[in-house]
Amino acid sequence: MIRSLLVCTDGSSYGDVACEYAMDLSARLRAQLSALHVIDARLLEGPLMADLSNWIGAQPYGAQVPQFRELLNRKGETILEAFTQKCAARNLSPNTLLSNGHPVHVILDEEAKTELLILGQKGEHAGWAEHLMGSTVERIVRQSLRPCLVTPAHFRPITKMIVAFDGSGHAAKALHEGIELAQELKVALSLVTVADSETPEASAEQILKDGLNLVKAHAFEAESAVVKGKTAVAILDHARRQNGDLIVMGAFGHSRIREMILGSTTAQVVASAGLPVLLVR
Repeated sequence: MIRSLLVCTDGSSYGDVACEYAMDLSARLRAQLSALHVIDARLLEGPLMADLSNWIGAQPYGAQVPQFRELLNRKGETILEAFTQKCAARNLSPNTLLSNGHPVHVILDEEAKTELLILGQKGEHAGWAEHLMGSTVERIVRQSLRPCLVTPAHFRPITKMIVAFDGSGHAAKALHEGIELAQELKVALSLVTVADSETPEASAEQILKDGLNLVKAHAFEAESAVVKGKTAVAILDHARRQNGDLIVMGAFGHSRIREMILGSTTAQVVASAGLPVLLVR
């Protein structure tokens, strides 16, 4: 049961959508909601700013640091205050935290205090990497020990969940999380297994059967299908055909080392889904 949520927001459009999902889930799950904004310490300490201030003939960079820090603090406070006001309109009372440091390190430290981490797929500079997941988000997703919900560019309520199941330990945990979440949200569940060059169709059918047995053990029902093709593309196509609103999958599959080196199915799905993706360890 998820009873605490932490949403990370930077004030970008993707951050705002992450907040929408966080507020919606908090209300539906009756979960305590917290919001975190991190002032990136690198903006104050980086040599680039020092070089820039010298180049344009500004005052020495060191003299400007307090002013920059104050501006960033005000920005963070404004973002969190706007979030609090949106929550109040929905009768939600969130906790808010303004922190300073490296965003990845701060978020990974704070996640220990929650059960679900919610992140926008991209950040303030989303336009620079249109078809990629934000670098900060990717680092967090790879290192986090908590389930991570990575949200897309637009919000829509979750009414149907797609769980990708490959028989691995991470996939089994994802399915278990997906079943509980579907029960809590009272939404439909669709289970999908991919038959590809490494998983013949007969093996995929058995994997899917094992997944359905786990669903039945929880006294729940799910649609199911074996689909063929490249794993990430097949999962995304199935989610679209089924009108899914959320994809649930393990953060890593059978070959974690290979995925980390070559680029994982997980990363491909998150970057291309257009849907929120819940990653479970």
